[in-house]
Amino acid sequence: MLFGFRGIRLYQGILACIALTFGVAAALTTKAYTDERVPMLLALTGLFVILFIWMFGLALRAPTSFVAVSNERTRIRFAGFVDTVIDNRSIVGVQLAKHPLWGGIGVRSDFGGTVALATATGVVAELVLREPVRIWLIPHVWRINARKLRLSIRNPQKLVERFGAPPAERPTAAPTKKAKARGSRAR
Repeated sequence: MLFGFRGIRLYQGILACIALTFGVAAALTTKAYTDERVPMLLALTGLFVILFIWMFGLALRAPTSFVAVSNERTRIRFAGFVDTVIDNRSIVGVQLAKHPLWGGIGVRSDFGGTVALATATGVVAELVLREPVRIWLIPHVWRINARKLRLSIRNPQKLVERFGAPPAERPTAAPTKKAKARGSRAR
């Protein structure tokens, strides 16, 4: 099964606008440097050029984002951030979740083990994993490990049907003070 991301064209357009902004900023700081010869402006131009190249590359790679599920493996590719293969035995289950508008689009993390690869808001598929997957927030600079991946794909219900829902987490009752006081001999 092959799943495309919802709203990928909008995401690509946003990345292209950000790249254009960095390109204009690089041109303006270059002009300012040639007028004033301040070394800080040259360093700022370099930063803007690097950011322009990065955003432009992400905009070019955005339409190639997908989730492909085979019998043994699942491949997730998202712009320039993620291109990973997960063994299907590592996927505990998939559930539907809601990605709110305030959650934003792109690579989003709660820094608690959940990472959203979002190109649209609304209902998303949430993969629950046995072993964490490495996700780069800034490629080759800042990575996090994700135990849950939220994917804003088309037809998330089909992914739930393919893997099934994850087992419900059972809350464990905290031992009472009396049981703690008796130790391991408590009956």
